[in-house]
Order: sequence, then structure tokens, then C-alpha cells
Amino acid sequence: MHRLLFPMYFLFSLFILLGCKKSDDNSSAKLKKLNCLELGIAEPSGLALSKDGNYFWTVSDENSTIYKIDKSGKPVETITTNGYDLEGITVIDDTTLAVMFEREREVLILKTNGEELKRKKLDLKGKLNSGLEGIAFNPNDNCFYLLNEKDPGLLIKLDYELNILDKKELTFAKDFSSIYYDEINNNLWINSDESALIAKCSLDGDLIKIYEHHLPQIEGIHIDIENNTAYLISDNTESLYTFKLVD
Repeated sequence: MHRLLFPMYFLFSLFILLGCKKSDDNSSAKLKKLNCLELGIAEPSGLALSKDGNYFWTVSDENSTIYKIDKSGKPVETITTNGYDLEGITVIDDTTLAVMFEREREVLILKTNGEELKRKKLDLKGKLNSGLEGIAFNPNDNCFYLLNEKDPGLLIKLDYELNILDKKELTFAKDFSSIYYDEINNNLWINSDESALIAKCSLDGDLIKIYEHHLPQIEGIHIDIENNTAYLISDNTESLYTFKLVD
């Protein structure tokens, strides 16, 4: 009997040790809910803070419209775009934005008055409804970081002329729905809708830390690094959530 118990005990101990080691790498942290605002915007997707810090930008894939909303969640300005299945938004400067059309794999740079500056389709394959989802602008390198949702999940780097510089397959979640560039630490924050997590990553998409949440269809993310706060927008509940990042 003792001969049987020893190897079983050894295997159990090994399992515990390996489990502990795994949890130390890319450790999981928590989010503490602070607030929730109902937006009244159909299927909001993407989230970006205005340069003056007073407003958010988001888009609706229901009506191909860009919305500027104040901190109480009230829309104060709209821009109608010429395209279908609008997903993701990023702020380039005070008067310039970039958005994407998922099914067409197309990126659009435009002025906040609606004037189109540049539009380009990317050479990306896959299912129509598993295409471009998130976009973030890096002003330090004058480049964009995009996400392909799944099949495959991709981190895509573009130059300002919207040429593909690099692509990397992401595998740490089931899908990838929104992205934020952190100027202070030169990192990326990537959200997964299906895996219900936010991942802090390097610019190459290498995983640093995971924050888990339990919200449905999060498709927009903004991180306030200085105040350790995350803003998340839900397509499903049409709401803007505020969370504290807890390490």
C-alpha cells in the first residue's frame, strides 16, 4: 500500500508545484468596479479619449456613426461615415481620428468635421465577421496597432500611410476585440470579449499581466495609467464601465 501511495503523493506534489509556477508567470490581477453609465448608443464599439481629456469617442457598427460623448455618457457630437460594420476608433490629434470597417478590412483616417483624408483596404484573409476589431495610434512612432479578431487573432502594425509593417499571431485568448496604447510605459493593453480579460502586453504582443472581468461583449478600452483606472465599453449592454486596476 505504501508503495502505491508514494508515487501518487509525488505526482500530486509535482502538480501543485507546477500550478504555482504557472500562476507566477503572466499573473492574473483584478478589476474593482467603480461606475456604469448607460450610453443609449446602438452597439458601441471602440473607445478613445479626446486629446483634451474631456470627452470619449466611440463608434456604432449598427449605424456606421462616430460618437463624441461627455464624461456623463451623453453624446454631444456625431460623424456619419461611408461604410459598413464600423469597428474601433483611435485619436491621432485634436482634429484627426482613425476608424476601421471589419468586413472590408479597411482603415479610414478622417477629420473630426467628417472630411476623409485616407482610406485603405488591408490584405487580410478570413471570415467576414472575424476581421478588424481594435485600433490604437502610437504618436511616438507615428504608427498604428490593429487587432484581427480571430481565425487568426493578429496584432498588426501599420505605418502612417497604412502599410503593413508587421503581423504577429496572438494566442493568449479566444478572440481580441479592442486595444489601447500606453504612451507612459510604451505598452499595449488588449481586451478579449470571449475570454473576458484585459491583457497588458509588450509592443510585440507578449503577455505581461492579465486582468479578468465578467462583462459581456467588451469592445472598447481606455486605460488611465496615472490613476490606475480602466474604462470599458460594452456592445451588449450599451454601457461605459469604470474599473480600478488592482494588482
